[in-house]
Amino acid sequence: MQSTVIRTRLGPIPLWSPPGALTSAKPLVLVITGAWAEADDMMKTPAVVGPSWDAAVMRLPGNGTPALAETSIAAWARAVSELVETAFAGRPVVLVGLSVGALVALGVRSAQVRRVLALEPPLVMSKLWPMAERLAARWRDDPAQRPVIEAVFGVKRHGHVERAWFGLFDGAPPVDVIVGDTPLYPQRALAQFPSFVDAPEREWLAARPGVTLHVAPGAGHNIHVFAAETLRAVLLETLGKALAEPPLA
Repeated sequence: MQSTVIRTRLGPIPLWSPPGALTSAKPLVLVITGAWAEADDMMKTPAVVGPSWDAAVMRLPGNGTPALAETSIAAWARAVSELVETAFAGRPVVLVGLSVGALVALGVRSAQVRRVLALEPPLVMSKLWPMAERLAARWRDDPAQRPVIEAVFGVKRHGHVERAWFGLFDGAPPVDVIVGDTPLYPQRALAQFPSFVDAPEREWLAARPGVTLHVAPGAGHNIHVFAAETLRAVLLETLGKALAEPPLA
């Protein structure tokens, strides 16, 4: 995988991709990893979707990458929308987003984006009790991360401001959502994170037009780690649907 920096009006966005993937005419999968993701997260995507599709991976701004001029889900989505239309002009695109990266993917608006595959999008941030202590510690110990923690998660010096992201589905292309089967509540000790999508949000997703909800057995929040085969199957199904359906006007 090689790194290529794409310039947007809000700042540079590095992409990791195999040689030639950014300049071919094939349809392309763009993966947006989550907050504080590991550098190697989803780097095997090109092998999964090839040879019919190319793939590129981006990390969230500020996660070992340059921060953009604005820090918000909306601003990051605008920058990715611009990236899609400049770097991938004329190519069908499927966005795959993990956690906070899924929120960004859901906010992208481009006629080139045929579908979105959203892994565990945390729709109501006040419910993320498994992350509460970590977020508070990051806010306290790493001032550079405070804009992200406040804008995305709603964690501030004193208390919490709700951040809910249901509106991102308004005007989005067709969406496949994968959630883990380990329930978020009740609060209890767990070896791994549970799902960050609570039961009422699952019901909302299941009833939402244009959304297909999938549940990954044996997984909580980190679908790509603990339900890789489910992710692979849904991803390939999503790609097939993307090419079979007419593009959005």
